[in-house]
Amino acid sequence: MRIFVAALLFSATSFVAAQSAKYIDPMLGVDGGGNVIPGPAMPYGAAKPGPDMGDNRANAGWAAKGNINGFSQTHVSGTGGGAKYGNILVQPTTGDVKPDDISSPRGTEEAAAGYYAIDLPRFGTRVEITAAQHVAVYRFTFPQSQKSNIVFDAGHHLGRFNARESQVLTASEIKVISPTEVVGSTSVKGGWNRQPVPYTVYFYAQMSKPAASSDLWHIPTKVSGLPEAESHGATLTFATQAGEQVMLKIGISFVSIENAKKYATAETPGLDFDAVRQANVAAWDKALSKIQLTGVSDEELTKFSTALYRTLLMPVDRTGDNPLWKSSTPYYDDFYTIWDTFRTSNPLITIIDQPHAIAIVQSLIDIQQHEGWMPDGRSGNYTGVTQGGSNADMVIADAYAKHLPGIDWNAAYAAVVKDAEVEPKDYTFTGRGDLEEWKNKGYLSIEGSNVDRPGSRHAEYAANDYAIALIAHGMKKTADEKKYLARAAQWKNLWDADAQDGDVKGFVWLKHKEGSWKQPFDPKLNGTWNQDNYYEGNTWTYSLYVPQDVRGLMELCGGREAFLDRLDEFFKGDRSNRFDVGNEPGFLTPYLYIWAGQQSSTAARVRKILEESFKTGRRGLPGNDDSGAMSSLYVFDKLGFFPLAAQDVYLIGSPYFEKSVIQLPNGKTFTIVAKNVSDRNMYIAGATWNGKPWRKAWFTHEDLMRGGMLVFTMTDKPVHWDTGAVPPSMSDTHK
Repeated sequence: MRIFVAALLFSATSFVAAQSAKYIDPMLGVDGGGNVIPGPAMPYGAAKPGPDMGDNRANAGWAAKGNINGFSQTHVSGTGGGAKYGNILVQPTTGDVKPDDISSPRGTEEAAAGYYAIDLPRFGTRVEITAAQHVAVYRFTFPQSQKSNIVFDAGHHLGRFNARESQVLTASEIKVISPTEVVGSTSVKGGWNRQPVPYTVYFYAQMSKPAASSDLWHIPTKVSGLPEAESHGATLTFATQAGEQVMLKIGISFVSIENAKKYATAETPGLDFDAVRQANVAAWDKALSKIQLTGVSDEELTKFSTALYRTLLMPVDRTGDNPLWKSSTPYYDDFYTIWDTFRTSNPLITIIDQPHAIAIVQSLIDIQQHEGWMPDGRSGNYTGVTQGGSNADMVIADAYAKHLPGIDWNAAYAAVVKDAEVEPKDYTFTGRGDLEEWKNKGYLSIEGSNVDRPGSRHAEYAANDYAIALIAHGMKKTADEKKYLARAAQWKNLWDADAQDGDVKGFVWLKHKEGSWKQPFDPKLNGTWNQDNYYEGNTWTYSLYVPQDVRGLMELCGGREAFLDRLDEFFKGDRSNRFDVGNEPGFLTPYLYIWAGQQSSTAARVRKILEESFKTGRRGLPGNDDSGAMSSLYVFDKLGFFPLAAQDVYLIGSPYFEKSVIQLPNGKTFTIVAKNVSDRNMYIAGATWNGKPWRKAWFTHEDLMRGGMLVFTMTDKPVHWDTGAVPPSMSDTHK
């Protein structure tokens, strides 16, 4: 028997119980490509204030090098591509300063749940930030000065220098309406989703100290040769004593100044910084309380709590603040991006925060009904871009499989069928390109008229169509079910049985329009956005991405032994040409051993990935957090199970904690106990569910929702305990 055994470092653990927001570390992963925001935010919060640093290219504002340019009120977290937002900048300064010269070297920096603080040595000031749902709240500590200032730059934004994904200022305005109040707006287009129509952010700001004087100004801006409007701002000046604190709150809205003021008044009725911070921490305590852990070190609580926190930062709940249409349906924005989050983030939210999971699905359907398409990515109230398939279909199917209430399933089905049947005018932003080729030829060619990245798109189209088939089955739409099952099986049409890399033979590969294979075969081909290849992975990755039919994949690979050989070989390579935990298409792959009846190798692989790739500290993430997709992977892997997205299946890995208790939305609890678990004891020797033997390396959402206790006995050697049925595959269940 071939068994992979992980070699890990062993460490002593100081055991504690439970967790709370105090373990959240917003600085974890800010550097090294994590692209996460260190500033405070509420769960799904619209206000995400934080520092903008360096050359303002960084996606979340924070940069490892460079001065602090100020603090803007809107950010995304964990994203790749061109930067988005970074709107309405403020900076506390002293003395005579020019509005285009207000940056400062960074001093002492700290962050916690609902809190960010940093010293600005150039001005002798200290900045502290907290946040409500739509409001950023600041506490500025000034030195003794006759000229202490708060500078507002309404035209500031991130991402001026990102070639085709630059953000461009189209308009800004600002007014000082009283010695303590400032209002204004900014309009910006472009960014990661190449938004052609500007989004507008309105703001209402109120200070605790009246300004003795104010000055309005405007300065020209530059964006890589692109025309950009002038940036308008204001400087409010007053005298301060040493250590004097001035409070500032800034309400934001995508609809109007009136909405921004309403939020500032309702969510932060006074200017009590500590009260807002306490409310923020309480919100995170409540969110994190859905999962309670026992037998965990402080270091592990930090990683786990922070991962759970990051999962709930996006998408953003903008219900009641939709500038595009009026609707009683929930409205969410910053789906950044669904092609990542459908795999782990959305399934985790379904378990621990079902009301928001339902609202997110309702929002996707509402967007489709008003704009024609569900987004694969969306930000600034604008849909775009699409990386592969139409992966909102996966979110809809996942919700359907898990019986989420309160959703119009007829409308949902119409939305996913449109993705499968109607080609959009520009697939870059919505839907699927080259649908006629997909439907008529059964594959996407490298000469397709409307599509690039055909290898990865082909794999995702097949998975999307299987998701639709599952909904059709549940809704008793037999003809549709048959049609989409046939399309889901088209993943095989790019299987080149003669393609070979080393001892491994048979790969999904690229075809010309007339049916011949692209030459030469290149197992390392992993290109950029506009090429005839794969994206975020090569043929090794996508030859193992058939979530709908792992049994069929195993057969094409040559059977069980050849499949296990392929998996072992895949994990031997480095991140540049084989498994890359930093990109989502490989998330499922460590769990594929389960279909071959060798769950122990899954356990070892998952443990090795966790130990090697996820750390504490500023470089603690293995790649872009991608709106919590990476963080939610960590949460699932540590709990010991992983969702097979768009289906009702969870795959068992290696539980890390002595005891995990998940509060379910139906009021029940699901408890996972791992007896004798340790760094060495990573393997499962046996399992019981509510006292009865459990011999499958998977369970269903229905099993989970019934609650109860899943008890694992852990050991230090691989054991073939998973003698029950393997998870379902299309080849088995839909012959």
